[in-house]
Amino acid sequence: MLVDKDISEALKRTDGKVYELVENKLGALRRSDQYHSGSFRALSEADREVYELVRQEYDRLENSIQLIAAENQCSRAVLAALGSIVQNKTTEGFAGARYHGGCEVVDTLERLAVSRAKEAFGARYANVQPHSGTSANQIVLAAVLNRGDRILSLGLDQGGHVSHGAPVSFSGRFFDVENYYVDKETFLLDYEAIREKALQVRPKLIVCGASAYSRTIDFEKFRAIADEVGAYLLADISHIAGLVIAGVHPSPIDHAHFTTTSTYKPGGPRGGLILMGQDYDRPITVGTRSLPLWAHVQKTTFPGVQGTPCLNNVAAKAVFFKEALSAQYRARQFKIIENARALADALLDLGYDVLTGGTDNHMILVNVAHLREGLTGVIAQKCLERCGITVNMNRVPYDTNGPAVTSGIRLGTPIVTRNGMGTEQMRDIAELMDSVLRGVEILSDREYGIEESLRDQTCEKVRQLCSRFPMRD
Repeated sequence: MLVDKDISEALKRTDGKVYELVENKLGALRRSDQYHSGSFRALSEADREVYELVRQEYDRLENSIQLIAAENQCSRAVLAALGSIVQNKTTEGFAGARYHGGCEVVDTLERLAVSRAKEAFGARYANVQPHSGTSANQIVLAAVLNRGDRILSLGLDQGGHVSHGAPVSFSGRFFDVENYYVDKETFLLDYEAIREKALQVRPKLIVCGASAYSRTIDFEKFRAIADEVGAYLLADISHIAGLVIAGVHPSPIDHAHFTTTSTYKPGGPRGGLILMGQDYDRPITVGTRSLPLWAHVQKTTFPGVQGTPCLNNVAAKAVFFKEALSAQYRARQFKIIENARALADALLDLGYDVLTGGTDNHMILVNVAHLREGLTGVIAQKCLERCGITVNMNRVPYDTNGPAVTSGIRLGTPIVTRNGMGTEQMRDIAELMDSVLRGVEILSDREYGIEESLRDQTCEKVRQLCSRFPMRD
């Protein structure tokens, strides 16, 4: 942007016409800044009820410990893109081939997001239009499968995801789904057992990746299994995408035919992403035509599965991918794992059953039913939340409790790490959790009682800890 000195120099070299041009440009910039900077004030004036609820959510986050493994915290720059006037643009199709006019700016935005996504993940193809990680999975499934085709995936109760073939989901309703499992003793993926299952059921698509698995996934072994049975391989890395970007976890990009992720779990806006590596231009026959895989994925995105993209989310994804390329972001991913291991170790020292004995990623799975008789995941979640510690109940492999009760909880360290906490604070958090879970009165598998003094003391300690590590941009 030109400053006053630049304008003065320009005026010396012209007849003054440049002044009008520059003044118009500066005026437009000022009006845009004013328009967007007043958004939160406009909300408070237009809808005080919603404004107060947003403020309350800020207060909740500021004064409690966030340990849900599926959550992260995006930057204010990402929030700004989400709340921008780009939200108002409607179009269908991809950059350069839209079905509406007025797309010059958003075409550039989408191309920028694609370019940055490819650079961040080392991919040959990126599709930034999926509305969520689940939508990204649905697009891939719709692209390469017909109704009734067979999928092999990790069972939901074993740590898989609902979009990988659970009976209640789109994927489970329209495809024939077989599951592989973790080992009953170690709770680790058994690749030879997965290979044997794949040879037995001959799937057209194998899904790897998990929502509740705390160890490294060997994508190269999964690709060897897929090639042996003639299947496509889909790697859903939603939970570990940030770790993959930083090189803390092996990348599936050149092993899987398709890699999908949500964009909020690694710290960006809500949305999904489809990536492809060396197989991006592999031919696929569709009817009587042969297309490269990437082109078929785009046609399946629109008009196959989605309509208009959320272009404000696409803009916010571009912002996030730039952040993900920074040294600061990559360093934080290493710290996330360091904190997760410290939290797992602290819980092990306190006598907790931490599945697999620890973690290789951001996630810790704990079987709380083994801590005390009658303790369940749902009780652990509820009583911890009353004391200012937010976790989620989670089934553990071969769980005898149903999904509404569970035997376990799932913990994650992305948010506490982003806000500056370190290994010392992880031990403090473990001790706070322990005092609550050992002190709670168990009334049934879902009901509990807790002494006010224990609740108040824990809440105060949580507030003191959070005040030292407020939310960071």
